[in-house]
Amino acid sequence: MNARTQIVIASLLIVLVLFVSACSPAAPAPAKVMSGASSGAPAAAPTMAPAPTKAPAPTQAALAKPGAVSQSGVSDVSASPYRANQMIIKNGEMNLLVADVDAALDRATSIAVELGGYLLNGKSWMQDGWKYSSLTVGVPVDQFETAQRRMRALAVQVLNDTASGQDVSTEFVDVQSRVTNLEATAARIREFLKQAKDVNEALTVNAKLAEVEAEIEQAKGRMNYLRDRAAYSTLTVNLEPQRPTPTPTPTPTATPIPPTPTPNVWRPDRTLNAASEVLTGLLRVIGDVVIWFCVVIAPFALPVVIIWTLWRRAQRAQREKVKRAALPDESTPVLPEESTPAAQ
Repeated sequence: MNARTQIVIASLLIVLVLFVSACSPAAPAPAKVMSGASSGAPAAAPTMAPAPTKAPAPTQAALAKPGAVSQSGVSDVSASPYRANQMIIKNGEMNLLVADVDAALDRATSIAVELGGYLLNGKSWMQDGWKYSSLTVGVPVDQFETAQRRMRALAVQVLNDTASGQDVSTEFVDVQSRVTNLEATAARIREFLKQAKDVNEALTVNAKLAEVEAEIEQAKGRMNYLRDRAAYSTLTVNLEPQRPTPTPTPTPTATPIPPTPTPNVWRPDRTLNAASEVLTGLLRVIGDVVIWFCVVIAPFALPVVIIWTLWRRAQRAQREKVKRAALPDESTPVLPEESTPAAQ
């Protein structure tokens, strides 16, 4: 076989191995979350059952030491079987009304350090002549509730208190299983790399190996992030000063002084000005009425007036005609009336 045929066969074998690894069922999750560190035999790691005498799983170690007793005298809850397989990312925020902001700020920082935590960030500012502060601390996840309780004790009044949690246990186990499968695939590719017969075949296999190793590093980085975030919870505390309530000061009631009457002086100029303003307003109103009449009413009233005038003239002419018809004609002789016997 020539070199090209060997390279093609090696590439087909690598693709076949990757396909078989991807199609193979994921290893069942162990009773306790196993460490994300690579071992010498990655293919056999998922099937191994943890011995009873082994130390707790790395997840527990990252969260807190099992069996530890907190300052409140309560045993560590992470030693319970439920917490052994759980990775919870917790976050909280509270607004506290305190008597002294500086003292409360120092005490809150001391509480975080005493519980094994640290200060992430903090800030202070002045508002209306009063000091306000805000700080964010990281505390171990098993001390989260204790930190909340001790922070509340610093306040005169708790204005707001919220908490949230995210369970990432399933995601952590899935990523861990993916790392195990990728490490097994990388081990097989290294065997093919040892069997490479020339430089080209070795370069091709090495490129595939680099891709798988990059995926392994990415998955391990995600595991480390989840482990660190689940190990320490964040708590944001906002401190507000307690302002004193202002007491209203009573003002003395003084006897009101009656106003001095102003003499009524006759001012003819003011009377003239008032009369002029009234006359001006009256003329303005009359002018507005005339303008409205000429613009709005006159176009409609003029034809009515003309028709009414013509009708009146026609009626008058008719009456005169009737009167003339009723009078006797001057050319007709008028006969004398006969005298009656009574007149005689």
